[in-house]
Amino acid sequence: MASEGTADLKALCAQAKKQPRPVYLLLGESVSTGAAAHALIDVLVPTASRDFNLETYDGRTTSMSTVLDSLRMRGLFPGTKVVWLRETTLFLSSEKKGDLTAALLEAVEEERRDEAAGRLLTLLAMAGWTPEEFAGERLDALAATKAKEIFGVELEPAQLGALAALQGYCRERDLSISAYHDDSELLLQFLERGMPPQSVLLFTAAAADARKRVFKKLQSLGALVDLRIARERSGALGREGVMEACQRIARSFDLRIEPAALELIVARAGTDPAALTMEMEKLCLYVGEGKAIAPADVRAGFRDMAESWIFDFTSALAAGQVTTAIPLLRDLFGQGDHPLRLLAMISREVRLLLAARDCLDGPLAGKWRGGVSYATFQGRLQPLLGELGEAAFGKMHPFRIYKYLADAARIPTTRLRRALIELSDLDLKFKTSRGDPAMLLETFVLDFCRPGASAASRGVAQPR
Repeated sequence: MASEGTADLKALCAQAKKQPRPVYLLLGESVSTGAAAHALIDVLVPTASRDFNLETYDGRTTSMSTVLDSLRMRGLFPGTKVVWLRETTLFLSSEKKGDLTAALLEAVEEERRDEAAGRLLTLLAMAGWTPEEFAGERLDALAATKAKEIFGVELEPAQLGALAALQGYCRERDLSISAYHDDSELLLQFLERGMPPQSVLLFTAAAADARKRVFKKLQSLGALVDLRIARERSGALGREGVMEACQRIARSFDLRIEPAALELIVARAGTDPAALTMEMEKLCLYVGEGKAIAPADVRAGFRDMAESWIFDFTSALAAGQVTTAIPLLRDLFGQGDHPLRLLAMISREVRLLLAARDCLDGPLAGKWRGGVSYATFQGRLQPLLGELGEAAFGKMHPFRIYKYLADAARIPTTRLRRALIELSDLDLKFKTSRGDPAMLLETFVLDFCRPGASAASRGVAQPR
């Protein structure tokens, strides 16, 4: 990276067209860094020259000596030669294994198995595993302390189970662990001697440790584009990072985003940077060139990956706001969501409301008052939830717990229990094709929201 800081991709490409830097590092998810790398290559190497002036290597399996030998050889055509090392682990250190593990788990979830397999083998090689260990030891049988030592973070049993399945996938395809070598010193020596003329070294990586000497050397010589998106404590993608990433993608399509539309995108962003990038690119193609992305475009062309609708839907149910709940439900059916999935999500929300109601009638009895602020809840009431709250909500973000409590305060326990029975009946009808699912769910909403169904409309005393 140049001393002025992280570069903007569009500005970087414009600068590269005039005078390319000797080395570039693009950090982030492969879907983002791959698109950025191709944009840079489009500027640096004409299409007609790419068979001879562009060489691409897999950074998880290719030694640095091979890459450097390629750099020493001039391109066969005049102009710039680019050597691209994809998904390199060169800038990682043991302290950053958690970042690589996060990228691995996302690749597993999205069924990008070849990419996930490469990252798994890299992590195990970094931990010193041998091919024999890989063949004989199951990942889901590891002790928690050993798993954390390998992956840098604590993993849930279900996550270790998914990695064990990936381990089986590797064995089926004869993918094995190779010795892991930290070639950063080799690269550092090469950079200190100077890059060959008209040669560019391009790295893409999921993560990097800025403390490594080779990273600092790259900063002084080249340019960095950081495409990673920060996360909040809840696991959701950070607001500022989502806004910056979406505006960057929109600019690449010569589009701008209206402020209200950007807020909708942030609400729908979810937890997966790769999926966010793909949805944003799909939205830009849907809108077309030379236009502004409006809220209506987002509703029509951007999938709700955060499932933010369920919170609006739950609040509407709790408040008896049928005019809000029914359109939300119809929108989801219109987007093609499967009825059983919607039913399962609504049932889960009702169970959480019932758990919140138990907390209101238990440890918070006489202490919760209508209009209590979030700050008051965090400071005074949340510590009172104790084991009941932990069993009900686990590690859920405190604000979401606060919202469930506020919504549950409007609904009697008996109504929530009856709703679960009604939803169970709907599940049976859906699976036996008895009735139209959309109509049945709308009927449930109408009945739940009818006058007299909620505590607020029936005059039931609110917990203090």
